[in-house]
Amino acid sequence: MAFAPCDGLRQALELLIRKYDVDEVVQEMLKQVFIAKPDNPRRFLLQYLEKDIESDGGDLSDADLQKLFLVSRRITGKIIPQETINITISETLELLSCDAVSLYVLDRKMQMLRLYESNSEAPVMVKLGQGIAGTVFLTQEPVNIPNCYQDSRFDQSFDQETGYHTRSMIVVPIVDFEGQCTGVIQAINKMPSGFDAEIRPRGKLAVPFSRQDERMLLHLAEHIAIALQNAEVYREAINCSDRATGWLNTIQSMSQDLGPQSLLLMVTMHASKVCSAQRCSVFLLDEAAQQLWSVSTDTGAEIRIPKDKGIAGECCCQGKVINIPDAYADPRFNKQVDIQTGYRTRSILAVPIIASGESHTSHVVGVIQMINKVAYDGQLEYFDDEDVEIMELFASFVGPKTSSMLSGTEKKEVSEGRLALGLEIPTSSGSQRARKGSKKSGLEALAES
Repeated sequence: MAFAPCDGLRQALELLIRKYDVDEVVQEMLKQVFIAKPDNPRRFLLQYLEKDIESDGGDLSDADLQKLFLVSRRITGKIIPQETINITISETLELLSCDAVSLYVLDRKMQMLRLYESNSEAPVMVKLGQGIAGTVFLTQEPVNIPNCYQDSRFDQSFDQETGYHTRSMIVVPIVDFEGQCTGVIQAINKMPSGFDAEIRPRGKLAVPFSRQDERMLLHLAEHIAIALQNAEVYREAINCSDRATGWLNTIQSMSQDLGPQSLLLMVTMHASKVCSAQRCSVFLLDEAAQQLWSVSTDTGAEIRIPKDKGIAGECCCQGKVINIPDAYADPRFNKQVDIQTGYRTRSILAVPIIASGESHTSHVVGVIQMINKVAYDGQLEYFDDEDVEIMELFASFVGPKTSSMLSGTEKKEVSEGRLALGLEIPTSSGSQRARKGSKKSGLEALAES
C-alpha cells in the first residue's frame, strides 16, 4: 500500500527539485541516452553519473594530469610555427580521443582567423565571429555541444557537401597571459573508449564530450597559447633577419656600376628575397609599343603584355600599389592561368617603378610584380604593409637608373643588354628574336592575370 506524502513533505520535495534543477538533470540524462543509443541504458546512465560526479570535483585525476603534462611538454617544445600547429592538432586528437581537431589562430594584421584542420593541408581564412568557433573567440566562453544538429548555431553545409556527420563538438578559446584571445581550438566527435579508429564510420558512433574533456582542453589551451606566442616571436625574428640581410645585399649591389641587364637581374633576385616571394618579375614600359615587357624574371622567360591589361597593367596605368592577399577572391585574377600552368597563385604584390623626367614630373617606367609570399618554414602567407613599404623604397632606388636606361641617356653602343631590352634591333636575326619573344606562353598568361 502506497502512502501519499503529506503537504509539508511534498513542498520540501518541490523545493529540493527546484534547488538542484532535478528536472533539467533528468532531461539531460535522457538526452544523452537518445544520442548514444546504448545497448544497456541502465549501465550507460550509471557510467554517465559516475563521470559527472567525478568531473564535478573540479580536479583532474592523476592519470589525466600525467597525460596533460606530457602533451603540454611536447607542444611547448616546438618553436617553428607550422610544427607547433601540427603537433598541437595531433596531440589534441590523441588526448581527447576524437575524430578531428581544428585550430584557429588569430592573424593580427588581417584581423581574421587562420583555420588549420587535421584533415586539411592548407589553412582557410575565417572572419571573427563567423560560426561557433568565431563566436567563442569573441565571447571567450567555451562551448560543449552533445548533438550539433540540435544546436541552431551549427552550420550543416559542410556535412552536406562532404558526407561527414558532425555529432559532438567542444570549442575552447586560447587566451594569452594578458587576457587577449589569440585563437580557438575545436575538437569534433568524441569516440567511445576502446573503439578502433581505423575502421569506425566517421562521426556515426560519436558520443558527447564530458566535462572532464572540457576541463582537459581548457588546461591544454593555456599551454597552446604559450607555444603559439613563442612560435610567433620566432617567426618575426627570422623574418626581420632575412629582410635586413636581403636589403643590405640590395644596397651593396646597387652601389656597383651595373649594366642595364645586370641591374634588372639584381632587382629580380633581391626583391624576391627581401619579401620572401616565390616568383618575381620586373616589367619595363615600352611606350612606343604600348606594352609591358618582363625584361627580367626568375624563370628566365620573356613576357610581353599590353600596358593596360592584367594586374601589372593596372598597376602601371594607375601608378598605384596593388596588394592581393587572396588571388582567387579577386575578380581581376584569371584562374584559367593556374589551370593551364599547374601553378597555384595565392597572393600578389605589384609595385610601380616611378621616376622623374626632365621637367621633374613623375611617371611610371615599369612594375615589380611578386607572387606568393612564403615564410621560411614553407607556410604560404600574404604580403603585408611592411612588404609594401620596403618595395616602394626598393622601387624608388631602381626608378632613376631604369628611367635613364629607357631614355637613352647612357651613351653606349649596341649591346646584348639593349638587345635583350628590345630597345634596338640591328639585324634581321634580331628581328626574328624579337618576333619570337612576342609569342605568348603560359608564363605570359600568368602575367596577364
